[in-house]
Amino acid sequence: MTFYFAYGSNMDPQQMAVRCPGSRALGAARLAGWRLTFTRDSPAWGGGVGHIELAPGDEVWGVLWDLTEEHLASLDEYEGIAAGAYVRDRVTVRFEERDVEAEVYIAVPRGYKKPSKKYMASLLRGAEAHGCPDEYVERLRGVGST
Repeated sequence: MTFYFAYGSNMDPQQMAVRCPGSRALGAARLAGWRLTFTRDSPAWGGGVGHIELAPGDEVWGVLWDLTEEHLASLDEYEGIAAGAYVRDRVTVRFEERDVEAEVYIAVPRGYKKPSKKYMASLLRGAEAHGCPDEYVERLRGVGST
C-alpha cells in the first residue's frame, strides 16, 4: 500500500477511475505550510495546471489515495516524470487526526498561468466528492480561470 496525496485534477474520482482503476480514495487530507499555484501550461486542459510550493501559514487540501505500484507507474507516465514536467516527492499530510507520509507530484515550474474552467471543475468535483472543507472549496471557486 502506498499513500498518494492528490491536490489537483487527480482529486476527481472520475479521472482516477480511468487513470488508476481499483485505486481507493481514503478521504480529505491537509498539507500544511504549502500553497496551490498553477505553474505549467497544459494544452490538454487549456490552461495552467496545479503545483504546490512552500508557503508558511498556508495550506492545501486534497485527497489521500491508497495506490499500488502499478497505479504509481501510471501516474508517473501521466504526470510526465520522464519528460521533466513533474517530480515525485514525499510530504507529510494530516489525515483523520494523524500524520501520514504520502507521495506527491510537484510541477517543474514554467511561470504562472491561469487554469481553465474545465480544469477547475475537475478540482472542485474532487474536493466536494471527498469532503474537503467548505472554506477550501470556496477558495478554489475564487481562483481566476480562462
